[in-house]
Amino acid sequence: MSTGSSLNYRLLCAAGCAYDIPPDTCAYKADPVFSPAVSYTNPPKPICAGTDLINACLVGQNSDGIIVAFRGTLPFSLKDPASLFNWLQNFFAKPISAPDVPGMIHEGFYDGTSSIIAGVAAAVQNLNPGPTTPIYVTGHSLGGAMASIGAYILSQTYHLKIQQVVTFASPKPGDTGFRTGYQAVINNQVRYENYEDIVPLLPPADSFTKLVVALLDLIPDIGKELADLFKEAEGWNYVPVGSGLFIEADQHTIISNEPIESQVWDVFTEFGEDLWEEDFSSFAAAHMIAPSGGYYRALSASSAAAATV
Repeated sequence: MSTGSSLNYRLLCAAGCAYDIPPDTCAYKADPVFSPAVSYTNPPKPICAGTDLINACLVGQNSDGIIVAFRGTLPFSLKDPASLFNWLQNFFAKPISAPDVPGMIHEGFYDGTSSIIAGVAAAVQNLNPGPTTPIYVTGHSLGGAMASIGAYILSQTYHLKIQQVVTFASPKPGDTGFRTGYQAVINNQVRYENYEDIVPLLPPADSFTKLVVALLDLIPDIGKELADLFKEAEGWNYVPVGSGLFIEADQHTIISNEPIESQVWDVFTEFGEDLWEEDFSSFAAAHMIAPSGGYYRALSASSAAAATV
């Protein structure tokens, strides 16, 4: 039987496999790193929609059950502040109400999810979900927020039983009203957040916004643009969903009690250094799920340790 640690490692790899759906084509091609770890029974099905097929999800089955993996955002340039600005804009949007989710929700995350959710539901139903084939929902980055929204809609609109939601580097999908309604239905989500990864703090709380804006005022050019972006988020009241697990920097160990103040300060200082130097490599490294990054190293080590028990 799968342990939680080994299962979550495979779900991380499934989130990585979702990036093997290239934009424009929606033609999945298995990679040599993530796909072998997931061990799909048959080739998984990609579902895509939107401009350049930018919204994407991968639905497949392995020995754990049915895995629904939403694709995250595409990478930004490590040396171009404008590219970083455009990438960060994906995580900023005033919350809206939507007919099939509770509370207020991020408009971009919701629109991306709703554009593909019917196809995702059909792909899941074709795999005959049931007691012996549970449904797991996962995603990295923007895909993590889509995973939470998607799991709720799959559960409530399509009447599919979701076994668990596990996200990595997910931004906040909605406000306190969404969290209350969501967790009344999906009460076993786990979200992983990595040391110095800013995305789980977005859209930002007012306290983080004030801190970042004070820093950005010191940085010419891109600083003002980013400051204006952060100021837009004041009063939006976004909150995370599920239970948080935090990946520490040095040993890539996973803990459950990282103070939010420490997390904010670590992200704040690293973000400022990268902006000042216009080198976003450490910023990207904290967020990625490639084997050299903290998410992969922590989850793979946890899985390996569980296998020896």
